[in-house]
Amino acid sequence: MDVREEADSLLNQAGVRILDDVVVAAVGEDTREWLHGQLTVDLREPASAVRYGLVLSVQGKVLGDVRVIERGAAGDGERFDLLLPGAHADAILERLERFLVMEDVELDRLPLRVVSVQGPGSAAAVAAHPEALAVDRLGHGGHDVLVPEEDAEKVAASLGVPQVGEAGWELARLRSGQPRMGVDFGGNTLPQEAGLEKRALSFDQGCYVGQEPVIMLQHRGKPPKRLVRLTFAGPAPAPGTPVRAGNRDVGTLTSVADDGAEAIAMALVKRKALEGDAPLEVDERPVTVALV
Repeated sequence: MDVREEADSLLNQAGVRILDDVVVAAVGEDTREWLHGQLTVDLREPASAVRYGLVLSVQGKVLGDVRVIERGAAGDGERFDLLLPGAHADAILERLERFLVMEDVELDRLPLRVVSVQGPGSAAAVAAHPEALAVDRLGHGGHDVLVPEEDAEKVAASLGVPQVGEAGWELARLRSGQPRMGVDFGGNTLPQEAGLEKRALSFDQGCYVGQEPVIMLQHRGKPPKRLVRLTFAGPAPAPGTPVRAGNRDVGTLTSVADDGAEAIAMALVKRKALEGDAPLEVDERPVTVALV
């Protein structure tokens, strides 16, 4: 299969990829309350669904994203499994551990891999794995299966759907307008700049690290920049290529992919440029803009 066929499978049928996510168990008597104050996830009530949220700095900037799996009672406390993006797991854990003082919480990496099946046919593909978790990573439905590291390749091959590479996954992600931590947002990005407020923020859960600046921006202002999805004719330029309005640089491409005769990209663009009259261009090519 070529890259476009792999992307088609992920968005229209099903495809599988072994992710680099790191699985961390959080266990202890204080785990629920402590995590509730560290993540932008409302954990006051138990839930069977996998919940998605962020780890923020005190200034409200995104340090990482996380998927939270509630596992129930563990000894005298509770256990939650956290799925962290592999490239940022060390930094996320360092930030979490820095805010762990006297609480009864232990954080331990587990020897597991995430086998992710994405697409509308994912439920059928994982039917033999009742432990599979509904996790939609590309906007068209999906499931993750957590397996011992040594079994990941065997499980992925047994599911009866195409295995896709990094390029096919990235093309599918850009087609569906799904931003990626560490590529399209992170570090100096506010959640609202990346369009994450609806799916990754809670505005009524109470106090959590980074809450105040995020709440103030949500109710009193607008983000100075905004992540958008761009499409334009011709080959894809490199990430970092400027987005221009008139004779001014107003943004930067964060991730790009070729999709046949057109390019698809994510870009962080100044809000005023998006609201202005001057059309946006990349390499002197007009672009079609959509918010993510």
